[in-house]
Amino acid sequence: MPERFVFDPECITYSQMNLLFNARIYYRRLSTWAWAYIISRYYGVGSPEDLFSRLYLETMEISNMLTFVFGREYSQEYSQYLSDFAIGLRDLITAQQEGNIVEVNNVVNRMFNNVGRRAAYLEQLNPYWSAEEYRELFERYLTYIYQIINSIISGDYTDIIQTFDLLKDHSNLMGDQLAYGIYYYITSGVGSDYEAAEDLQCVTYDELNQIYEVKMVWFELATWTRNYLLSAFIGVGVEDEVFERLRQVFDDYVNTMREIYGDEFANESQQVLYDYLDLLRAYIDAQVRGDVEELNRLVPLLYENADKRAELIASVNPIWDLEEWRNRQYTNLRYTIDEAVTFISGDYAQNISIFSRLIDLAESTSNYLAIGLFDYFFTQRVSG
Repeated sequence: MPERFVFDPECITYSQMNLLFNARIYYRRLSTWAWAYIISRYYGVGSPEDLFSRLYLETMEISNMLTFVFGREYSQEYSQYLSDFAIGLRDLITAQQEGNIVEVNNVVNRMFNNVGRRAAYLEQLNPYWSAEEYRELFERYLTYIYQIINSIISGDYTDIIQTFDLLKDHSNLMGDQLAYGIYYYITSGVGSDYEAAEDLQCVTYDELNQIYEVKMVWFELATWTRNYLLSAFIGVGVEDEVFERLRQVFDDYVNTMREIYGDEFANESQQVLYDYLDLLRAYIDAQVRGDVEELNRLVPLLYENADKRAELIASVNPIWDLEEWRNRQYTNLRYTIDEAVTFISGDYAQNISIFSRLIDLAESTSNYLAIGLFDYFFTQRVSG
């Protein structure tokens, strides 16, 4: 492998940060749709065929990321390797549900062989990617997927939650590996002083990870809200346990924002976010009971809470516009309510479409968050 210079951990530029984040989000979206497909197959939620199509299309998105660097032919060939992951997952679950142990072993072997071919192809495509490193990353990813499936079969939902969190963290490592390789490839020959201007706007690697943690709150919120709805309406997992994992999304967010903006903002945020969860839980309970009067009482309160959340986040950073935040909070709340309604009505095609819109909104909002936080960290550095 050619010698490569690494990102300066004390000065990650905005373009480098976005490359890292886009690569991480690609794998996060892939994991999210893999999770949704697995839940659909094992718990009979919605149309597995529709969710498989979403997962398959997500695997093809890697082509868009790689085309401008390596060309359409090479990127599409690699994308086909990755789409075999979705096909393998589908075939594995089918064989397992049919009790065909021989076919289960065949599919597992096929998926691990695919890992080896994908890793080797990446090294061939880009000398700054290591086949050995990628094989280890891909094999670990498959191991987590298999562990989630085994935990579903055994009914150990606590282990499902823990393993999904491990899968999420591992997705970040895969994203970093992808981003580093692309960056080294497109800047090879430029020299280690590339972008080394004195007035360069940048953040540290620790600050980059803080930004990323804040960005991911919207992805985590979409994912664990859906899991909570699945628990409340379909009986997937232990409802109280899933609700506490949803609460942890906001706890993690508050802890990170405490490090950035201090105790006062963090404490106010925690209260208004906990209020949102309490209102959401009451709304879902009313949906389950069919209590229309209570639903009509709670909806205005949910939108009032959305106003408070928008005002609070907009108040700490001049880059963030109040109306923009209000629109994003309203949109997220509307989609969440619509998602709950589709569980009641059994309209799972619309349910999948709404969840897809929530994931797209999460990505858009995470980018909006990153712009403000990058500016905040850089301004703090300059001022002091």
